Amino acid sequence: MPLTMENVTYTYQPGGAFQATAIHDVSLHIADGELLALIGHTGSGKSTLAQHLNGLLKPASGRVLLDGQDINLKETDKRDLRFQVGLVFQYPEYQLFEETVEKDIGFGPRNMGLSKDEVDARVRRAMDSVGLVFEEVGQKSPFELSGGQMRRVALAGVLAMTPRILVLDEPTAGLDPRARAYLLKDIQHLHEEGTTVVMISHSMDDVAQLATRIAVLEQGRLVTTGTPEEIFEQFDRLTQMGLDVPQASKLSHLLRDKGVAIPLNYQLEPLADALEQLLKGGACHAQ
Repeated sequence: MPLTMENVTYTYQPGGAFQATAIHDVSLHIADGELLALIGHTGSGKSTLAQHLNGLLKPASGRVLLDGQDINLKETDKRDLRFQVGLVFQYPEYQLFEETVEKDIGFGPRNMGLSKDEVDARVRRAMDSVGLVFEEVGQKSPFELSGGQMRRVALAGVLAMTPRILVLDEPTAGLDPRARAYLLKDIQHLHEEGTTVVMISHSMDDVAQLATRIAVLEQGRLVTTGTPEEIFEQFDRLTQMGLDVPQASKLSHLLRDKGVAIPLNYQLEPLADALEQLLKGGACHAQ
């Protein structure tokens, strides 16, 4: 496993009047090439966990390992670590600061000590990866762009450092439907190209569309992991935890409660296909 958490516990303000344990004894393995979604109610510890993955936070106990090496040892090069594990915060557009899009995306590669030609090449590749045209926006101020475009500039700035693992904290939060759809396609493309992705999301429809595996947090504890099928089959458990479920799951359960013999689905397209077969008189049995 390239990235592993072993029995990680994290406490805010240890020993202080407002001490609070945000993560309790979490062990989690992230495999090469997967797209892992972290879900949980607000305050469940998702963002805190994510910040452990590239050493921004250090566990009170337990270890975080990259390729078997503890990332929090004194001899670990934190700068190199953050080039390998790129973290995109929620609302990353608030971190844009350079005068042009090109300079902002190139900031990380320049700090890596790369040549000007290599920086330029990485900026162009990263922009292409998120659907931004260099000739159209490269010399514009990032603050002239739409909210969705700014989000993509911020994502490109992390991609330009060619991280092996990309950690995204609520990447579509606050975006309009069109910008959200574009960004989800960008994330799917990056994953298909081989980038390992960890994505925090409150949108179960986004998770259903993209994730290959899901980890569920509740009150700082990892309560279950599984494929989207395995997790979204636990409809009652998720709703009891205060979590939403994909629209297709809601509709599947509603139809089955009404006596319609239809398989459980967590994605709309397979559900639509099943309904079409049912309407045509095809076999569609409840499971």
